[in-house]
Amino acid sequence: MEDIVQLIKNNKLFENISDQDIRTILKCSNATVEMYKENQVIFEKEDTVQKIGIVLHGELNLVSQKYNGTRVIVTTLEKNDLFGEALIFSSVRKSPYDLVSSGDSKALLIPYGIFVNMCKEVCSFHKQLISNMLTILSDKIIMLNSKMTILNAETLRGRIAVYLLSMNKKTKSLTFNMPMNRQDLAEFLNVTRPSLSRELSSMQKEGIIEVYRSSVKIKDMDRLKELAD
Repeated sequence: MEDIVQLIKNNKLFENISDQDIRTILKCSNATVEMYKENQVIFEKEDTVQKIGIVLHGELNLVSQKYNGTRVIVTTLEKNDLFGEALIFSSVRKSPYDLVSSGDSKALLIPYGIFVNMCKEVCSFHKQLISNMLTILSDKIIMLNSKMTILNAETLRGRIAVYLLSMNKKTKSLTFNMPMNRQDLAEFLNVTRPSLSRELSSMQKEGIIEVYRSSVKIKDMDRLKELAD
């Protein structure tokens, strides 16, 4: 478990909590480590979620399944990202999405009881843990609003522009690596991969961006901002 503590100690969930107290939290909560294979489903739509997870290795995709069978990636979870934190505090605790492993992955699962039941010792770190969770949930709402901003763009080019500007803001750089591959990004933007590739190629020819594999360089920031409006 010591290796796990070192992996998660910088997670926002454990901010201002010592390594020793993190060990205590994991022990008291009966936390477990689970391994997943490529395309393995961690939980499905309508499943009741009773644990919070932290990605330790690999990537997990939150996937929305439309009635016509189309898959749309809501978000991709990477190392040290949380999942299930909003669901365990909902009134029904049923997932609206599938959570699927993208390649081999590993996650730490923490039963939700540690967040709702104060232990008899009323440990100070327990209060800090709950405070951290409230901050995380607030940040999640802001992130979802950003997702809606992207999808509300009227054109594919507009969605791409909003997404790239959000990556620029996140990385504070004009050159960055996109965390999703081309197929995952297409699903995230709710378009086909060929359509996405054509639009990226067109924007590159016009000198707005430069794309090489997963790397993107913004060359004309003013034009990109115009497209995002």
